Amino acid sequence: MSETIFANGVRAERPLELSIATPFFRNDPGQLIEILSRQMTGEAVELIVVDDGSQDRSVTAAVEASLQNLNVPASLITLHDNQGRSAARNRLIAEAKASVILFLDSDMAPDSPSFVADWLKLARDPTTEIVYGGFSTLQVPDCAALALAKMVAEKSDCSSASERQSRGALAVATSNLLVRKAILNDTPFDAGFSDWGWEDVDWALRAESKGYGVLHADIPATHLGLDDAATLLDKFAKAGPNFRRIVERHPSMAALPGTKLAQTLTRLPARTWIKSVLKAMVLSEALPLAIRALGARLWRALWAADALS
Repeated sequence: MSETIFANGVRAERPLELSIATPFFRNDPGQLIEILSRQMTGEAVELIVVDDGSQDRSVTAAVEASLQNLNVPASLITLHDNQGRSAARNRLIAEAKASVILFLDSDMAPDSPSFVADWLKLARDPTTEIVYGGFSTLQVPDCAALALAKMVAEKSDCSSASERQSRGALAVATSNLLVRKAILNDTPFDAGFSDWGWEDVDWALRAESKGYGVLHADIPATHLGLDDAATLLDKFAKAGPNFRRIVERHPSMAALPGTKLAQTLTRLPARTWIKSVLKAMVLSEALPLAIRALGARLWRALWAADALS
């Protein structure tokens, strides 16, 4: 794996308690770094950022400048070619120096000024193994371009810790996830997942099957990188092969409503024509948002059905 590493040269004054690990691809994580800079001061924390092959020198320069201004150890690993979401996270694991890692996506924004302190409290607890902190749209601006993705996210992803706990590993995402490094070394991410989706749930299910405890906490961060409607539909379509991979690997997936729907739709004729109608419906801002959101969920299920066929 060809790469370049930049380090800001700051030395930790005491043993590191937490490595915050952030991958990105063709977006600037500067806003997240700025938020974290105000919360990491005086803490035994490091920040590691991986650019998964963006090949954008202006972003590289901007990230290096941001890291240089931090008063905690920080580094940027620039992968010269895109390796994929799982491989990028595995590279972060290898670089992390603390015994506990917080994965935080580059387009997330902590919702609380005590975000880092709250995670540090859990990191210091020797019983902590895997904890997912949650996802919100609290800081997402109200605008037509993001309205559909915001509604879809609020329906499927924005749940309280108690609600998520009932689903266990199935409710885990790597966007805001604390894990002991020893567990990650034992259970790395599967680089066989390509494009978009499901590699995080697959990882959580494999870790849970080995007996590691999966907990949920209310330490949310806002997903600022919501997509416009066309991009959201494209991602849902590309997730089909990954969905098949996780269904084949984990029998527990068969009980999920989404899996049952996709399996039912495999018997539906004219799926290609139906998808074209749904796409036009979802992209039409003249229709009520709730109808468009339903169309987006059906679109995703039809692509999953194609993958299962």
